Amino acid sequence: MNYVSILNQLLDAKIIAILRLDSPEKAQRGIEALKKGGIRAIEVTMNTPGALQVISHYQNTPDLLIGAGTVLDEASCLNAIRHGAQYIVTPTLNEGVIKCANRYQKPVICGCMTPTEIITALELGVNMIKLFPASILGSGAIKAIKGPIPQALIGPTGGVNLENITIWEKSGADFYGIAGEFSKLAGEEKYSELTETAHRYCTAISHE
Repeated sequence: MNYVSILNQLLDAKIIAILRLDSPEKAQRGIEALKKGGIRAIEVTMNTPGALQVISHYQNTPDLLIGAGTVLDEASCLNAIRHGAQYIVTPTLNEGVIKCANRYQKPVICGCMTPTEIITALELGVNMIKLFPASILGSGAIKAIKGPIPQALIGPTGGVNLENITIWEKSGADFYGIAGEFSKLAGEEKYSELTETAHRYCTAISHE
């Protein structure tokens, strides 16, 4: 799958589920539960034990985009790509990570908090901006940022839930990174509830 195809599918999926767990077994079962609920893009954080093995296992799964999250440095980025990560997610603006992902033509979802960081990320070739931590900035931040920077594709991460996702949508969000609720349910091994919750998120944005 090439860069453009991955990027378009991520934007079409809109929801990127984030799994940060304490075992690879929970990560795998969490992925299966999320898929069953209709989620098509899942990010496994690099600080999840066995993350690379989980990513490798799912790299060729139909109707699933598997990515590596919490990628903090170039070495981790390269390792993730070599294990099959289709996209890279960072919590920060790291030029080394962005250049590495670009070298191997993998989309980067880059964590930014300020307009200056967003412009820098765009200049480095980033297509998707992860507004993080969104809970601190609030939904009004997207509208404010898109005033002077309308070309940025922005997705709030950190603080997005079923109660406020439509508020984020109205504020101009292009996609959503959702971690807490999904990781919590998978961590507690409540996989049926995780599937139901995933389905509710998909339904919440299906009218778009």
